[in-house]
Order: sequence, then C-alpha cells, then structure tokens
Amino acid sequence: MNFGFVLFFFFCFGLALGKQCTNQSPYDSHAFRYELTSTNKTWKEEVLSHFHLTPTDDSAWSSLIPSKILGDQKDEVSWALLYRKIKNPGGFDLPGNFLKEVSLHDVWLDQSSVLWRAQQTNLEYLLMLDVDSLVWSFRKTASLPTPGKAYGGWENPISELRGHFVGHYLSASAQMWASTHNATIKEKMSTVVFSLSECQNKIGTGYLSAFPTELFDSFEALKPVWAPYYTIHKILAGLLDQYVLADNAQALKMATWMVEYFYNRVQKVITMYSVERHWYSLNEETGGMNDVLYRLYSITHDPKHLLLAHLFDKPCFLGFLALQADYLSHFHANTHIPIVIGSQMRYEVTGDPLYKLIGTFFMDIVNASHSYATGGTSAREFWWDPKRLADTLGSENEETCTTYNMLKVSRHLFRWTKEIAYADYYERALTNGVLSIQRGTEPGVMIYMLPLGRGVSKARSTHGWGTKFNSFWCCYGTGIESFSKLGDSIYFEEEGNVPGLYIIQYISSSFDWKSGHVVLNQKVDPIVSWDPYLRMTLTFSSKQEVGQLSSLNLRMPVWTYSNGAQASLNGQNLPLPPPGNFLSATERWSYNDKLTIQLPLSLRTEAIQVNDLPLTKFSCPDDRPEYASIQAILFGPYLLAGHTSGEWDIKTGTARSLSALISPIPPSFNAQLVTFTQESGNSTFVMSNSNQSITMEEFPVSGTDAALHATFRLILKDASLSNFSSLNNVIGKSVMLEPFDFPGMLVQQGKEDELVVSESPKEMGSSGFRLVAGLDKRNETVSLEAENRKGCFVSSGVNFEPGASLKLLCSTESLDAGFNRAASFMMEIGISEYHPISFVAKGARRNFLLAPLLSFRDEAYTVYFNIQD
Repeated sequence: MNFGFVLFFFFCFGLALGKQCTNQSPYDSHAFRYELTSTNKTWKEEVLSHFHLTPTDDSAWSSLIPSKILGDQKDEVSWALLYRKIKNPGGFDLPGNFLKEVSLHDVWLDQSSVLWRAQQTNLEYLLMLDVDSLVWSFRKTASLPTPGKAYGGWENPISELRGHFVGHYLSASAQMWASTHNATIKEKMSTVVFSLSECQNKIGTGYLSAFPTELFDSFEALKPVWAPYYTIHKILAGLLDQYVLADNAQALKMATWMVEYFYNRVQKVITMYSVERHWYSLNEETGGMNDVLYRLYSITHDPKHLLLAHLFDKPCFLGFLALQADYLSHFHANTHIPIVIGSQMRYEVTGDPLYKLIGTFFMDIVNASHSYATGGTSAREFWWDPKRLADTLGSENEETCTTYNMLKVSRHLFRWTKEIAYADYYERALTNGVLSIQRGTEPGVMIYMLPLGRGVSKARSTHGWGTKFNSFWCCYGTGIESFSKLGDSIYFEEEGNVPGLYIIQYISSSFDWKSGHVVLNQKVDPIVSWDPYLRMTLTFSSKQEVGQLSSLNLRMPVWTYSNGAQASLNGQNLPLPPPGNFLSATERWSYNDKLTIQLPLSLRTEAIQVNDLPLTKFSCPDDRPEYASIQAILFGPYLLAGHTSGEWDIKTGTARSLSALISPIPPSFNAQLVTFTQESGNSTFVMSNSNQSITMEEFPVSGTDAALHATFRLILKDASLSNFSSLNNVIGKSVMLEPFDFPGMLVQQGKEDELVVSESPKEMGSSGFRLVAGLDKRNETVSLEAENRKGCFVSSGVNFEPGASLKLLCSTESLDAGFNRAASFMMEIGISEYHPISFVAKGARRNFLLAPLLSFRDEAYTVYFNIQD
C-alpha cells in the first residue's frame, strides 16, 4: 500500500483501527434498549453494570487540532476551511454528472399498481394519526399544555427514543403530499410543524425534542442513554423534507435553529475536552446526523453546517471501509448504514473521492457477504460473520429499517454510475424487502423483522405485527416513509443538450418530464405465473405536437434473457441489448408515439452458498460447501416462499430444468376453490386440514394458516368440466378434494372411516365423492357421498367441538334429522385464493405451493429450500 495514502488515512481517521469500534452495549439492539427504558430499576442497573463505551482512538487528529481552537466562531470556521485545505491542497472538483432525482410531485402511481395500493394503505394510516397525540411529549418538554393522550410503544412518555416517529411522520407526510396532493395530509402536517414551532419558541434556545436536554448531558458524559441524536436526526430530516417537498419555510428556520443549538453543544464538548472525546460518544447510535447536516449544508452553504456534518462522520467505522476491509461483523447494522449514506452525501457536496470509494465498497461487501435473497441484511439487528448466512436464518432476519437505508445507498450509487446492478438491487429490495412488511391493506400494521427461516411467520416473530397506536418502532418510522415515496426511483433525468431519462423500475405510473416536454404514461400488465412475461407500454402526451429531442433508456434487468425479449417503437422492432444493459431510443417524442417492451420472466434458484466467485454486488453467499443445497427460488424479481411449516426438501431427481420441478398454477384454479362450513350452536365451523387429518374448526381469519387449511380445490372426475363457471354447476358431479396448501394430495378415507390427507391414488377409489344436494333439504347445502360406498356420507357428527374429526358414516333406510344435518355443509367460495404468481414445486415428501413473499400475512412459510439430486 502507498505510504502517502497510509499517512493520509491516519491523518483523517486517527488511530481508529487500533481499538475496537462498535456500539456501546453487547445487547445493543433497539428492542433490548426499549426494554431497558420500561422495566424494573434493579434489573436495569445490573445490566448497565456491564455496559461501557469502547472508545475510538483519534489521538493523532486530536493532537494536531488544539482543543481550544473552537473557542469562537471565527476561529471555528477557519478551522473548517483549514481542515479541507490541509487534506487536499488543490481542493476537489464537485462531481457534476450525476443523474438527477425527479420530483415526487411529477410522478403518479397508477391505481392498477400494487405500489399504489400500498401507498393508499399508508395514506389511510397517516390520516388516522392524531396531531395532539403525536406532539404530546414535545409539549410536555416545552412546559406547554398537553391536550389529548400520548401514544404508546416507543413514543410513550418515558421512552428515551420518544419523538423519533414524529420526525419520520414529518418526512412521510411531506412525501405523501408530494405523491398524492391529498389536501387533508397537507393540513395535518402543517399543523404538526406549527405545533413543534410553538414548542421550540417556548423553550427559546433552538432546542426541539420530545425529551429534555438531560439526555444529552448523559450522552456527553458518556453515560448510558438511548440514542438521543438518533431522534434529533429524524426531526431534522423531517423538517428539511417539509421545506423541500412542501415549501414550508418555517420548517427550514426551525431546522437551522436546532442545528445552531447542537453546534454549540458539540463545540462545548470539544472545547472542554477534545475532538477525541466527541468521537468517543459516536459509539452510541446517532442515526444519519452526518447525512442530514450535509443535506442542510447543500441548502444553506453555511460552513458551520459542513463542519458539524464532518464531526458526525464516524471515523473508526468509515476508516475500515476506506481501507476496503470487511469488519462489519457484530456491528449493529442500522446504526452504521446511515453513516455510510452520510459519507455518500459528503462526496456529493465536497467532491472528495474517498467517500465515493467508501460507499461503493460498502455496497459490495454487504451484498457479497451479508445479504439474503430479499436484498435485505442483518440478523437480530446485527451483521454477523461474513459468508455464514446459513447460520442466521430464523425469525429475526432483515430489520426492515436496514432495507430502507440500503435502498438509499444503492440509489446514490446508481445516480453516480448508471450501473444496472444497482437498479436491479433496488428492484429486488423494494419488491421483496419493502412491499413484504405491510399486512395486506390494513393501515398501520407492519413488521419489525422479516423472518427468513424454515416454517416462520411474520405474525410469530419476536415482535410480530405492530399495532396502529402502540408500537411506533424504528421500523414503523421508516415504513411510513417507504410507502410514501414509492415513486421516487422509477425515473431519473440526465441533463444535457439532449435530455435523457432513465426508466429503471417497471411500475404502472405517469411522469411529467418537463425537460422532455412530454408526459410519459407507463402501463405494466399484471404479472402472472402462467404467462411468464413482463409487458410494458409507454405512451406520451404533450402540449406540443412534437416534443424536445430526448433519449429514453430502459433497463434490461439481469433476471430476464434475450430469447423471447421484444421491443418496438410505433410497430417497428428495436434492437435489444443483452440483459444488464439499457435499451436506448432517441426521438422527438409526440402524443401518438408508442413504445412497447416484452421481457421473459425466468424461474431460477440462488444458493446461499457460492463457490469461487469474485466480490460481486448481488450474490447471497455462504462459502461452506455443505450449504450449497440451500437455495432460494425466484421468478423474475419476485422471491417465492413456500406454504410450509418447516418441510423444505426438494429432490431434483432426473429433472433437467427447473421448469420440470416447478409448474405454474393455471388461472382457472381459483374458481375451483371452496370452503365447507356448518353451524353449531352460535358458531360457524369449517372443514379443515389439520396435520393431514380432516376436522371441524372455528371459522378462521383471512390471511392465516387456518384459512389455508379451510380451503380445498374441487377436482372433477370429468376433466372436460373443470372450467365450471359456478359452484352450482358441480352438484351431482364426482369430485376429489385437494387441500389448498398440500397440492397433489387428496382427502381420502382412512382407518376407522376417518378422513385423512395423503398422496393421490392411481384410481379414484377412496378419494372420490359425489357432490349431491344437502341431505337436510336446505337449498344452500350440499353433501359428500363416497364414490365407492353408496349411502355413506362425510359427517361431522352431532354437537361437535372444535377439532372433531370428520368421518364417513353410512345411512340406514330411514335417515334421521341429526344424521342429515351432520352430513350437510354450506359450500362457499374458498376463504383463500391463489396469488396470480403461484407455482407448485415437487418436494421430496410433499409438494409445495409457492407464492411471492410479499403476499404472505400470518401464514407459515419457508424461503430457502434444501434442493438436492
């Protein structure tokens, strides 16, 4: 290594590598920290007796900069300029060829899009939240009246992190306003800003938070406290977003006054002690303080803001990355990803190429050694040993905050480089890591972690699903932001004499491309498993007959392939580049132009173990050969999960291709799904597959395993009648019952005439039933008569309890009312249905129903399968 670089590195980062750089506590997950703030004092003191700071060592830097140099503003600003001059006497040229972000105001999601539905669900939640409850603790801290009631969870009045969600709310509401122009959200967010301004004015120093300044006293004294700067970052970021996206000038004034206050606090610490002492404290989580301060500097150009941003860079951590060393193991992931984002902003506002290198290398090592097939990272909130992912699969994978922040990292890198790999990553993490965290269309119900183990469930992880008003975890904050800005990375502009537009996500939407003088309308056909193509159509509308000469660049993702790919402009075929490149077309676009693209969607597997690969951006490796068989299954950008409580073995046998093992569910199958119910007392019960025995269970909630177990597919003996249009059409027909989540198996007669689920027999025999009108003579009921035993019917018994087994009972010549009632069922449309992207995979002992991970709610699933010959 070049000696000059070594000197340069140690000058910038001190002796940071000489001592361990970490978080404060060996138990430093957010979940654990919340427990510390809400449990008994004795236990807390016992835990904190083992709780200490591991200092960073920046003595080299401290010895070069006198501790009293920040005694007044003039010397302080001079020090900031001197620092930059010494580091690089010639200065840095600001990079000017980045792709330009487009405004959320100019992008509209189409109502047919899955993303639009997710955005609307989030909008409903933001509108539910009460202003008085959000700002309750801020008013309490400012000694103002506190109408209403404080929220619970991490926003409760004794939580040391209270106020963080309000910062996220400011960002999310500003993003939602820009995305939807919903008048109610505009009014509500303006009220929150006004209320916070009242609190700041009442305090009078510039300080603004939901907790008193004593928490910062503890922070600066190196005493245990839960991340006060983390919350300040969220508030500052929210105020900046209110200014940038909603033109709220008051929000910018509030942010600059806050920064003035904290500038003075940091100055006092450095004056009393040293820069080193300040950097000691950065072992506590500070969120993205450097990032928001670089953003503020890009608006104000105030050198004090730049200096303070530098002081929140964590040199001991960024130093590892500058040396291109993977020392991520045992770091708290979401403490450090925002620091990298801040370093990326440092590159953008200063031009210092070292920070471009840091961001690029960080993305490489996270994706090469610490990422799952979702695109997400972390287990139990931490990074663990590189290339050992198989050991980490469980219920506490992928803290969803980390995905939110990794998307920011990749977004910066794509804007700098235009590399397809970063756009592919963005699509993967957004599709599987972000869209998977809402519980369907239920507003305000999200998860903290995304489980990736065998037989896991989003509902049964440590945190499970959150609640609307009593969770407010860190991942609720990033969640409401993620679903408010879903349109921010579909389009990117390239400035120049011939404007360019990069379309990197295929999402039904419209974009007002002002520099191109056209409005683009992107329409993506629904993706389905039985027709494996992504089809997108671009049309244009313009106030001018002919627009500006401009270039469109459409991503050819790595998951597609050339055979079957097509593109045309006004009916004329366009030459296609291979996957991993952009398709470019330069025209004067007009209202009657039409560009279409068709991309084949491929089924593929990705091993968690990868042998002999170079450092790549998008592998998910575990380098131990014994784990080579652990593989994820993907369809285009969608990660598929299996409906299974733990089984995961797939034998390839003689199959020569993945398509021989995995087949799509035809669209006609949804019409064949039914649920059989009976009334007993005041309750409704359903016929259910309970561990491969057929029982009667209480009527389930949709989106649960119980709902899957209560759904069966009717298979008609006469295959020519399989596409029936109504359930009434099957009365009098011979049928078999296939459990929804056990494809390929059938309900059959077992021992002692109990009904069981087992493999399909070669003959109809014991699995065939004739569906007849209900024996109880009611118009709406049906009965199931055994095909091979006339006069014998499926029966629940009389006055049964939940869990009662269904049996085949035979009638006498005179049927009594009780028998008739027990053998009669309501046949309704199935509680569950197949997702449009559904497959059946042939397993070693049973087949698996596969669907996109994003479609799962409470159901058990498995993401990685053991695929062997």
